[in-house]
Amino acid sequence: MSKCRLDVGAIVHLPHMATTSNGTATFRIEALLRLDNGITLYKIKSETEPFDRIVAECDLALRP
Repeated sequence: MSKCRLDVGAIVHLPHMATTSNGTATFRIEALLRLDNGITLYKIKSETEPFDRIVAECDLALRP
């Protein structure tokens, strides 16, 4: 199983999702979801949305 480079509590953004004036939406990692096949997904939450998102690590970038 590979080591995750992002930890719970980290502030990240989705580079391909432009929802704010600077072109990025900010999220906090709420949980790591490890699948049986070794893949880790991330449960993320934005203060501006009423729902959580589940995304792959390749879809995230650390907040600049």
